[in-house]
Amino acid sequence: MATLVCSEDGVVCISGTTLAVISLRDGALERQDIDIEEKRLSTQNEQTQEDSGKLPKADVTSKDGQNRILACKFSPSWRFFAVCDDAKRLYLFRCGESWELVSNRPISRRCTRLTFTYDEKNVLVADKWGDVFRFSVQDPQKGGQLLLGHLSMLLDILTTKEDKFVVTADRDNKIRISSYPNSYNIHTYCLQHTEYVTSLTYCEDPEVIISGSGDGSIIVWNINGQVLSQTNCSEGDTTLPVKKIEWDRNSKLLSVIFLNSPVVQFYTLTPDSALLHHIQDIQLTSPIWDSCFDRKGQFWLLQKQEGDTIKMYCCQKTNSGAIKVEQTDRGLPSAENKVIDMFNKDWTFFKEAESAPDLSVEYKKKETPDNYSIYLQKKQDRMQQTQPTEPQTKKVKTG
Repeated sequence: MATLVCSEDGVVCISGTTLAVISLRDGALERQDIDIEEKRLSTQNEQTQEDSGKLPKADVTSKDGQNRILACKFSPSWRFFAVCDDAKRLYLFRCGESWELVSNRPISRRCTRLTFTYDEKNVLVADKWGDVFRFSVQDPQKGGQLLLGHLSMLLDILTTKEDKFVVTADRDNKIRISSYPNSYNIHTYCLQHTEYVTSLTYCEDPEVIISGSGDGSIIVWNINGQVLSQTNCSEGDTTLPVKKIEWDRNSKLLSVIFLNSPVVQFYTLTPDSALLHHIQDIQLTSPIWDSCFDRKGQFWLLQKQEGDTIKMYCCQKTNSGAIKVEQTDRGLPSAENKVIDMFNKDWTFFKEAESAPDLSVEYKKKETPDNYSIYLQKKQDRMQQTQPTEPQTKKVKTG
């Protein structure tokens, strides 16, 4: 799977272990490719040579032996960018004209999601074992500190305004709202989804948390865990498991993409009643890898399609006040169109993303076997095998 994120003045596209950073400063178009695998190996070489002079051992943990970027996030001011990979490393970059690697730190388990605190002092890393570790931005060599833990894999994490709460979602259908930084104080749970909770987003006005799940539902919650509204996503009679939701405060739109689906849906949120209104669908030609809004409120899509990998849409209000999402005119000589052309001509960059594992399989809970029924069946089988056979009647000759 490939990833697409927008910064204040550019676009970052991720495939495999490579970050393709496109800067749009002053109308110029500059691309910087950063391979974190090279950063990891160079750091590992330096450390190993200092210790014993021996060559480093490979520490990639993916099943197919391929290192990949698993999660990434810009800080709220776009000054920093954090990345976690399959080799259990956290990379912190300082963004600018030329990106600078600030730190490369080990993490204990594979990361699933990460986020920055609003004050940008810490990076919060959620992992497959259900734990969240806090890593300092100001002290880039400091190790992670355990912040909180769930009993199952974490699938998303965010912090609320002024870092009052940290919100975590897991594979066991639960959303937990904890105080920050004293996260042992659990504020509340949000319990309504019937499948894994894949995505969270936060809206400040009105202050609500919106969640998407594998059960195909989108739920709007208040900060106390009460359900304000629920919407079920479908295409005809087929339920669509939610992959990612994102709220854009500029256009006041909620975008929703789905696992292994070429469909994207858009919703508006009624401020007083917190009701979601489905306003539009967009049908693409291939499953959607990722999506995001930029600072102008433009919507970017990344799909698994050679030659037409990235698309961009404008969100505009009509004369009636409704919002309409339309694809931008590709003929215009804009900087964004130059970025799109650059990536759409570089399918080689996305080749590694084609072989990435299917997340929908990993998200699904393993079914717990009915041990008692299995025990009874095995007991019955043993009884039948050990049951003595009826003795044969001996024939006696007479006469």
